[in-house]
Amino acid sequence: MASNSSDLPNPYGEDATFGQKSENALNRRVRIRDSQRVLWTRIATIRGSRRARTLVSMLAILVTTLFTSGWGEEYLLGGVVLFAIQATLFFPSLLAASFAQMSARDRLQLKIGNNRSMEAYPGVERILNTLHERTLRERTRILSAALAVGTLNSVDNFETGNILASILFGLAIFLGSISLINTLQLERRIPMTDEDFPLLSMHAPTLHQSTLNRVLSDLVVAHLDPETAGAWDDWLIELENKVRSNQTPESAVEHLLRVLHLNHLGLLDNDRLVSESKRVFRVAAIDDLNNDQSKFCFRTLRRLMAHTRAWQPGLFRLIDRLEDAALRGHSSLIENAWRLDLDIPPRCSQGQGDLFVMIHNHSRKPSQIEVDIIAADGEPHHQTLRLNPPVSRQPKKPAKIGEEGNDIVDVLGRLIDNSLVLWIGLAWPQGSTGSKPIQVNLRGPNGETVSSFVVQTTLSSGFNPEGATEKMLDAAVAVRRIAISVAE
Repeated sequence: MASNSSDLPNPYGEDATFGQKSENALNRRVRIRDSQRVLWTRIATIRGSRRARTLVSMLAILVTTLFTSGWGEEYLLGGVVLFAIQATLFFPSLLAASFAQMSARDRLQLKIGNNRSMEAYPGVERILNTLHERTLRERTRILSAALAVGTLNSVDNFETGNILASILFGLAIFLGSISLINTLQLERRIPMTDEDFPLLSMHAPTLHQSTLNRVLSDLVVAHLDPETAGAWDDWLIELENKVRSNQTPESAVEHLLRVLHLNHLGLLDNDRLVSESKRVFRVAAIDDLNNDQSKFCFRTLRRLMAHTRAWQPGLFRLIDRLEDAALRGHSSLIENAWRLDLDIPPRCSQGQGDLFVMIHNHSRKPSQIEVDIIAADGEPHHQTLRLNPPVSRQPKKPAKIGEEGNDIVDVLGRLIDNSLVLWIGLAWPQGSTGSKPIQVNLRGPNGETVSSFVVQTTLSSGFNPEGATEKMLDAAVAVRRIAISVAE
């Protein structure tokens, strides 16, 4: 007798519950890990705790050195207590690093429910490797402190003799030095302390477009960590029905970022910021922007802009000079058929630097141009780019703030949208130092040189305020400063 197949249970059907319990358990485990990360990170970052860990590490080595010289050996128990306190202070930081590593792996690699894996985004491996290395360093310093406790305790409780005691004191100093070196490295920056964008401070831009179409949007996205970049993509999709009929989500967000920058410069107040946002967004989007609980709101977008500004001040310097030229009615903007401006950091480290070039075509006709980039001793030494910049509407007079038809927001928006912005990575041979000139030539449609600039940058192998490591620290500080000012 043939059975009806429709009566058979289907574990993969729409109404099936197969696998749901395990998925819920996985979701619960991920939430527990992240809540533990938040808890231990808060404990590890209590005011004064970072300084206490560093001071105790230094004091423990100093006291052990005094013991080695034969002074104060009757106070050996004090040295044991110092190293014990040191290990105790390291314990919350170790747990914070361990849970941060697990939480980051959950955020970036697991596919839970409707969430998608972020492994396709650049920078995932770097973040996970950074957290893994931090966990190893945390384990190393707490183990070193614990071994130093045992070493000094052996000298205090056993008859070791002078030679063995000297060896054990030397071992304790060695272990304390390892702990101190790791402490100085680890206490510079504790990851995943930001509640809005936990992974942002660990991301360094690796891949980017050489031509920026939506200038500020492309720059901001290039500096987002994989998790935030995925959320940004989802946000743009959600904005599809929340923008004005003459806007796209991309153009509306670009306008908002420009206005946020002008607000940062103090040219626009907060009321004007909201009114300009209403020009491109519908009411539903404005409500989300005013809601501090939204992933992307005025508060969080300010923080992302501060993060990007700390990473790439060069492009913002270009925009600021363009805004200043528009307000003053500078001849390079109002009279000339072509405008060329460029920026490179005054100091570049590790033989690398970012060159930004902004070109305006005020000739009133489409033209193909050539941009020659000549970097002394660079790799490559000479680059020639053939480009077709958009025709830009040339201002006729200085822009004003709030003047109808000639407002700085509209003028600057048109100038940025109709400009050609290049983001060129420059490189020099390993070990190169000293001042290096970079020349940029703009050649018109007939091959004539329209404009030419020479800028200088200094290659440095040591500390560099605009190097990658320092930029990450500056970006984290800038984001934290914005958060504090908004909270106040």
